[in-house]
Amino acid sequence: MKTYPLFALIEDRPVLVVGGGVVGERKVRDLLAAGARVTVVSRELTPGLIELAARGNIQVVQGEFAAKHLDGMTLVVGATDDREVNRQVSAAAKSRGLFVNIVDEPELCTFIVPAQVRRGPLTLAISTGGASPALARKVRQELEEQFGPDYGRYLRVLQGVRDRVLARRRSHPDNLSLFQGLVTGPLQDAITRGDRPRALAVLEQALGQVLASEELAAALDEAWEEKEEGR
Repeated sequence: MKTYPLFALIEDRPVLVVGGGVVGERKVRDLLAAGARVTVVSRELTPGLIELAARGNIQVVQGEFAAKHLDGMTLVVGATDDREVNRQVSAAAKSRGLFVNIVDEPELCTFIVPAQVRRGPLTLAISTGGASPALARKVRQELEEQFGPDYGRYLRVLQGVRDRVLARRRSHPDNLSLFQGLVTGPLQDAITRGDRPRALAVLEQALGQVLASEELAAALDEAWEEKEEGR
């Protein structure tokens, strides 16, 4: 299977999930993490989906899937255990030019969801083009070990200082070398060890001529205190 890898920006966009079982709930939670506005069509819902609906996190249409449920949607996920319903979802979505994913049925899809490793803003996606999902899972597990939870905090620090530098001097010719120095220097090691004073010292040495110590400390504190999504 030939694919073109991309990351979809679906924040505040309407997405339909057909199927309210365990797999459907997992897809819903992934979509919510991406900021989508999710509607679920299903006769039955897991306790988790019932809770999400009660909190107003998702919209629910209880009943059978109908093509009208696709009105206004950006993309569609089919997650039922009924192959005929999955075929109906796929055909209806394709007829409208909508991107559709049918779980575990790549021949019915116009996009596939890769195995993923998420560490804060960092997302690593793995696909074997359907050749071996087992190998994709193995690679994902290896990457989970290689890229630990500290990468989330590390990236938030990098983003915080980058935003401040660009606000001060966007398009400056030295910006690239400054940012490159941060990712090749000892900053990550300091963050991995949980050594905030050392991390601040590294930032001051690299960016002290651009940002005041107070600004660097603020960026560091914001990244340090922010919790990982889903943790």
